[in-house]
Amino acid sequence: MAYFLYNFIVTAVFIACLPLLPLLYLLGKRFSEGLAERFGFYDRGRIISAAGKGPVWIHAASVGEVRSASHLARELKQRFPARKIIVSTFTATGNRIARQMGFADLVLFLPLDVLWIVRRAYARIDPSVLIIVETEIWPNLLREAYLRGIPTLLLSGRLSARSLRRYSLFATFFRRVIRYFSVLGMQSQEDHDRIVKLGAAAERVSVVGNLKHASRDGHAEGSSTKPLPPEREADRRGGHWLVVGSSHRGEEAILIEVFISLKRHFPYLQMVLAPRHPQRFAEVERLLKTAGLPFEKKSQVNGRIDFQADVMLVDTIGDLQDFYAAGDVAFVGGSLVDGGGHNLLEPARFAKPVLFGPYMTNFKSLAREMTAKGGGIEVKESEELIREVTILLTDREKRKSMGNKAYEVAADDHGVVERSLALTARYL
Repeated sequence: MAYFLYNFIVTAVFIACLPLLPLLYLLGKRFSEGLAERFGFYDRGRIISAAGKGPVWIHAASVGEVRSASHLARELKQRFPARKIIVSTFTATGNRIARQMGFADLVLFLPLDVLWIVRRAYARIDPSVLIIVETEIWPNLLREAYLRGIPTLLLSGRLSARSLRRYSLFATFFRRVIRYFSVLGMQSQEDHDRIVKLGAAAERVSVVGNLKHASRDGHAEGSSTKPLPPEREADRRGGHWLVVGSSHRGEEAILIEVFISLKRHFPYLQMVLAPRHPQRFAEVERLLKTAGLPFEKKSQVNGRIDFQADVMLVDTIGDLQDFYAAGDVAFVGGSLVDGGGHNLLEPARFAKPVLFGPYMTNFKSLAREMTAKGGGIEVKESEELIREVTILLTDREKRKSMGNKAYEVAADDHGVVERSLALTARYL
């Protein structure tokens, strides 16, 4: 009965939205890209040609999950070279990054969770196993895999307290859905306990860690994709870089004011500002113009990292890690406003001191560990951020020591790929 109601509602919404399809094309490629695949219209010939029969299907929703999936996929290809890998994404940006990274034999868009669309997708892809990276619970996708005898794995699983409360509103339904997973590998003990509380069978749940902790070679260490400048403009002038990653709406205005205040004491300080969502690049550019700050845009500097203006606006995808590698102090966004926070390990892998705000719901245990081990500092407001950055810019030894401690946290979980592979190998 629960599935009948779910499918009735989903189908009704789907039909009601069909008249809006032409509007998606008018809104541009970001909304219309991959629409046929989202409706389950996959080219079976293309799938057979690229991935053969019975491929491993890995679903990674967006950019962060795609990077996590890449660590696992590359190791799977080494261990099981005959296995082909299909990766699906939900977002167009994630899809583009997955194709650029080249770790999959084929990259597709995830089908909408409408019953007939999901059935069509399974008939075309015909996977031998389905792996979902982090936590996306699509009832029809999971149930149809179960009915077809396709093992379904959740790896690097995460369930925040907020998500648990939301799913618990329909506890009876989601308890059934969760049990369609063959095995669940969670990021932390907290995630383990929450997914069991939601209804997962305890014997199927284990803690494997966060695949985002691994680097390209499976170890928790940073690797910039570009050679770092031998001497930055900031070095020549005795200055520093404050690198702000994954900022959200409402944060940039605060951070711009913080930067202007810091400039009074550190005239040669420069800021790298990387908004989380590409659709907001123009909005953040307007904020910088309103503040009167000279800035350069990453998309217009021919691939170089160094810059002379006060601010580098990172209006590209995939370049933030290069700036983390070259920076002096990092602030991880989505945390001064209620955005759930982002991955503190990205700057930590490069041995950089990590600052973040109080809203770290999605990475609560990591934030707690980073703070406890001295690699990170939580700041509750702009005045605290100004104070802590001032201390770090003034004290080189403290900056280096804190960066090393942050790196130790990142290096702690280098076995996550091995643990995830051990679960996956049972079904291959």
